[in-house]
Amino acid sequence: MADYNIDAEKNDPRILALTPITDEGTVVEKHRVTDKVDDLAEVEASRGWFGSLLKYASFLRAEERGIERVRAEDRVKQSVFDGYTMWASANFTPATFATGALGPIFGLGFWDAFAVIFCVNFFTSIVVGLFGCFGPMTGLRMMSVGRYAFGIWGTRAIVILNICGMIGWSSVNSIAGAQVMNELSDGNCPLWAGNLIIGVCTAVISFFGYFAVHFFERWCWIPQVLIFIFLAGYGAKHFDAAALPMGHGSAEAGSVMSFIAVIYGFVAGWAQSAADYNVRMPVNTSKVKLSLSIWAGNFLGCAIPEILGAAFMTAVAADPKFEDAYNDRGIGGVMGQALEPLHGFGKFLLVLSALSIVGCNLVNNYSLAFTCQNFHPVMMKVPRFVWNIIGSAVFIAIAIAAEDSFAEVLESFLSVIGYVITPFLCCVTIEFLHFRKKKLPLEDWNNMKTLPYGIAGFLAIAMGFVGAVLSMYQTWYVGVVAKATGAELGWIFSGVFSVIAYVPVRYLEIKYTGR
Repeated sequence: MADYNIDAEKNDPRILALTPITDEGTVVEKHRVTDKVDDLAEVEASRGWFGSLLKYASFLRAEERGIERVRAEDRVKQSVFDGYTMWASANFTPATFATGALGPIFGLGFWDAFAVIFCVNFFTSIVVGLFGCFGPMTGLRMMSVGRYAFGIWGTRAIVILNICGMIGWSSVNSIAGAQVMNELSDGNCPLWAGNLIIGVCTAVISFFGYFAVHFFERWCWIPQVLIFIFLAGYGAKHFDAAALPMGHGSAEAGSVMSFIAVIYGFVAGWAQSAADYNVRMPVNTSKVKLSLSIWAGNFLGCAIPEILGAAFMTAVAADPKFEDAYNDRGIGGVMGQALEPLHGFGKFLLVLSALSIVGCNLVNNYSLAFTCQNFHPVMMKVPRFVWNIIGSAVFIAIAIAAEDSFAEVLESFLSVIGYVITPFLCCVTIEFLHFRKKKLPLEDWNNMKTLPYGIAGFLAIAMGFVGAVLSMYQTWYVGVVAKATGAELGWIFSGVFSVIAYVPVRYLEIKYTGR
């Protein structure tokens, strides 16, 4: 493949003039950091007519690397602060604001919604931070790390589920942004047009790859924080916690558990992509600093907008103007009502808020390509940027189709995300800490002769699904456990069932197959 010239990044004070690093962290002779993984002629021949696309991508300076492991000599001096900016930009969005608003919609008061938002985000963000450390440790994308636990067939099942999650999450985000665009244009920008704008912007940036994504996210979070500061400042006088008092009894317990599942699903879903944005960091990158940086980006980026979302629902309950804005124009209407005193500047803030969805969808869309390539080695023949373009087209179509039922889609989707992510988090952790003793054979990441067959991994996913079905509480299905408790417990039961299945079967898989 063609060289990816770091010198082209000299507009970026952190990535510009980066120097390659060895495994031991020492600087080697300065040269171009490359995305070259094989001889160009061989790669073009193996990818057939996609080889021509690679030539054009090289001319446009797009990243050509797919899921191939980033070796030590291709690492760069990248600030751990990028862990914060990456996830702060992905989370300070209208979609996060809308997620917090679901608490009162579930029947919670403001203060119990606040407690759930704070606690769940605080602890779950730690998990995302720890999983992000797999990037510099291995040089592998998160789905490739998952191969060591889920093996050949289990990984394929995870990939299918993860693709659905990434596409679905991007669609939900896009609808939230489109609602804001509809509000700022006084209804002149239809939702389908807003979804199209967000999707095209996402596709263009993700086309250029790792450094382009980091460059965008490095600055995107700053105006987003300012937007929420203005929202809080101009909305505070309308907040009335007394309008949404705390509940009690079994109904309150059920609502709390359902809201926990939603908040958990939002932030935990990032763990399946957490390593993808750190694979260029040196092996000796401080795990403590990196994990804290990622934690801060997720905790602050999720908790602040979600708390504001719950707070604005008290205004919806207490103020007829906010109630009408919410009923007529959704979350975008609420944000527009709060910023109305700012007139033109308020409209400008709404523009920035709508475009901030691009920062969120970039994470899903960029990682989507690596998820697709992990399904089977033949999928690596399709260049990364082709998968990014396809993913953008699909989520645009879904967002346009689901734009009129945003709250229902968001509630169901975030709960279901937890059913998928919990088995992944549990099994990868057990494999790394217990079965692998924190040592992964990195050279075998793509060797189908040495990777596990995936018997334990596939069974863990299947049993996790059984646990979720028994205990899920959705509008379209309520499991027997959920009926008895009146609460959404699918994300917990899916994790418990998957671990119970995975551990003994993995012992047997290692014993009888040697993998």
